[in-house]
Amino acid sequence: MKTTASLLLAAMSTAFAGAPAAAILETPASPASPWEFRVELYGWLSGLDGTSGVGPLTADIDASFSDVFEHLEMAAALQFEARNGRWGLIADGFYCELGASGSPPGPLYDEVNVGMEQFVGELSIAYRIYESPNAFVDFYAGMRYNDLSLDFDASLNLPGIAAASANASERIVNGLGQRAEAIVQPEVAAYQAANAAGRTAIESRITTAIEAEAEERVKSDLKKQLVQIRRDGGLDARDIASDRIIRSVKTERLALARTTAQLEVARLRASVDASAQNQVNRVRARVQTAKQNLAAAIDGQLQARLPVSASASKDWLDPIVGVRAQWNFNDKWFLAGKSDIGGFGVGSHLAWTVQATVGYNFTRNVSAELGYRYMDTDYTDGAFTYDIAQAGLYTGLNIRF
Repeated sequence: MKTTASLLLAAMSTAFAGAPAAAILETPASPASPWEFRVELYGWLSGLDGTSGVGPLTADIDASFSDVFEHLEMAAALQFEARNGRWGLIADGFYCELGASGSPPGPLYDEVNVGMEQFVGELSIAYRIYESPNAFVDFYAGMRYNDLSLDFDASLNLPGIAAASANASERIVNGLGQRAEAIVQPEVAAYQAANAAGRTAIESRITTAIEAEAEERVKSDLKKQLVQIRRDGGLDARDIASDRIIRSVKTERLALARTTAQLEVARLRASVDASAQNQVNRVRARVQTAKQNLAAAIDGQLQARLPVSASASKDWLDPIVGVRAQWNFNDKWFLAGKSDIGGFGVGSHLAWTVQATVGYNFTRNVSAELGYRYMDTDYTDGAFTYDIAQAGLYTGLNIRF
């Protein structure tokens, strides 16, 4: 009996100490999560090249990163990716506040400075179309959100404005002189053959005709010259070709019309009396004074009306489609690239990016990239223009978990 009990106790001890005990102590491993995540902190040291404008103020910008960096107030960038099998979701955000100097739109301006506040956010769905142990290729599509504020501060080129005003006045005077001569020419023979009373009547008729013609002629020519100034100045400033300027220089217009008529009458008199040549010279001097006064009046109006500041904010969405790929040289080094195109007139007329980097894996979950990124955006909405390429050094730190 004692022997049987001893055998039973030994069997029970063996049962608890053997295989079942191992089953109690060893728990099965948790299944791996199907999700993979990546966060990238990156910097984009970009310069600016292109044309930007708000209303009549535009600037051609060609600024290297060092130029931009001098006016850089803030920059932040982050990319996040979540992946499950072949599918992935990519979110990217870039924000900066910066400034740059640009070439003025034309000879009427001396300098234009541009301040820019920009946020670019992307959300895309990616699908892995190829994968091997050393490489992968993803196709992605999504939306890029642009939020942009532009501030322009310009200084006028006073000598340039004065030159444009003088040129406009010269052209107006020449045009008026040609028209006045055309009015006088048919009267010359009759004037030379007429007696004193007849000549007085012809002079009166000529004076009335020239002054009446000059009133409309100067208005018309002045408007044309203001439009030409706007074009030569690279401006879309309708106000400088408005009737308000024409009305504002009325005194100078009338003086020019009056002295032009007086000059033609003086020339008629000199054609029959050589002693009247002195009068021609005196009246010609008055015409030159009227021309200078008109130029000065145009100059003053332009200085008062040319815009020296402008600002506007716009936001828009661009659909984008693109491809990205990575090739691993070995377990440490890799080459990565991406390119996309978008806009298609939905937001931007056209927007596209290219990026190429060389990367290094510090560990399985931490890597760094260094390369180049280029983004070109061509967007116009009314008087708001942003046709700018941003390009420069790209560097990033990736963390996977």
